[in-house]
Amino acid sequence: MCGDKAGKSGPELVQEQACIANIDKQDYDAAETRCQLCLEFNERNAECLNGLGLIWYARGDDERARSYWVRAIRENNDFAQPRSNMGVLEFENQSYAEAANHFRLAIEIDPRFLPARYNLALSHLRLGQKAIIEGKDPSPAYKNAEVEYRKIFELYPEHAQSYGDMGVIMSYRAEKVATTENQKKTFIDDAEQYYVRCLDLMPANKECRANLAHMLLAIGRFDEALFHFVQCLAVDKNNPICATEIQQAYAGSAMKSEALKKYMDQLVANPGYGQGHYGFCLALFDKGLVEQAVTECENALKLDDTLCLSHYQLAKHYKSVLNRDLALENCRGLIKCAGESKHGSEVADCKAIVQALEVQ
Repeated sequence: MCGDKAGKSGPELVQEQACIANIDKQDYDAAETRCQLCLEFNERNAECLNGLGLIWYARGDDERARSYWVRAIRENNDFAQPRSNMGVLEFENQSYAEAANHFRLAIEIDPRFLPARYNLALSHLRLGQKAIIEGKDPSPAYKNAEVEYRKIFELYPEHAQSYGDMGVIMSYRAEKVATTENQKKTFIDDAEQYYVRCLDLMPANKECRANLAHMLLAIGRFDEALFHFVQCLAVDKNNPICATEIQQAYAGSAMKSEALKKYMDQLVANPGYGQGHYGFCLALFDKGLVEQAVTECENALKLDDTLCLSHYQLAKHYKSVLNRDLALENCRGLIKCAGESKHGSEVADCKAIVQALEVQ
């Protein structure tokens, strides 16, 4: 949120806008020059003072950054961004209560200022996690966090990380707060929905993926946990949770076989191994985990478009769920991929499917 530009001279506005544009481009030397020129026209320009704070923050001089943000707030008490920036400094120093106060003041000025709103929620989440480490009750902090996350859902319903963070809160409640099995199940269901929503919005979100896999492993849903650990490692090969716990998920999985074990070992070592994803796709289809199987066959093709039979598996699935367009697309994909010499029976099957569907 910018301050009031009324009454600013033309040259002052030119320098202010150039200062901000250069910060956005991360050209901090040019930005500093423009901000300084801006302040020569008006030493009380809050946007340029805030800009200099951002420049010195980017350069690693937190105290100098803080001094400019304090001046910016002094010149324009209704300017949300420098208050939020002050909160970031406190958050990075793990002073979460102080950070939350700065973020709260920022959203009092501008309730739609997403960085401040999210960081306020995250500060309360961190206070709750800190309380757990210290052997204290995190419930008040988690409740405060939940209030802010729910506001984000209303204001910014596609903010993926907020759903992931709510999953963390619900997972904690399932493990530590629930007093009955029904209550525990409710919290687990809520956590799963939040993690899945996070991944729907941002499939590469490694935190949501790892947290969902960890929770599924903990409640004994080994096959699904195994799937999510594979996806986690595809995004972050060195993720410590996923690299360690995938073996536990495999050990408990009903999909154990020598062939799948080979694929699992290859996927852990090389998440980009297309043949491994195809083998995993077959195992998932075999166990009725259809959505996950579709994802793995699609992953296989993205990684290696010569894995023609991935098209065949997808074509059969889409034909079974009456998705004509995707069934046709994948059958045609198989026919093109296989050419005249490979996968004769599957190609013949797909030609029959294409002929039948094209007349519908």
